[in-house]
Amino acid sequence: MEEDYYMILGVDHNATDEEIRRAYKRMALIYHPDKNKHPRTTAQFRKINEAFNVLSDASARRKYDASVMLSRRAHTTNNSHNSGGYQPNGSYEREMKTSDTFSTVCAVGGVLVGLFLGFGAFKALSGSNNNH
Repeated sequence: MEEDYYMILGVDHNATDEEIRRAYKRMALIYHPDKNKHPRTTAQFRKINEAFNVLSDASARRKYDASVMLSRRAHTTNNSHNSGGYQPNGSYEREMKTSDTFSTVCAVGGVLVGLFLGFGAFKALSGSNNNH
């Protein structure tokens, strides 16, 4: 299964163009190879650029969303005949999947850094207005 561009940028599937642009800028600041010297930064930065290029272009985004939906439908259809899908006794079995932990950590880390940066800016602005 291909990577989820929305997860890479840390945005919802219904994100607006503005939300996607802001998420890209935030992630680019964190993972730009000139700012972050971690060995996997360059690969993650490429993923961020690829995700932004697809999601910021309306036509490419529609094609991507359609391919994701087709992939999910095919995955659901295939799982309905094996232990990963709905079971006749009314229960669902969990399917063990490997995930790219680094991408998940990057997405969550990007959101947390954005929150902390926002809080710092708020403190700085509110602190400068208090002249006691």
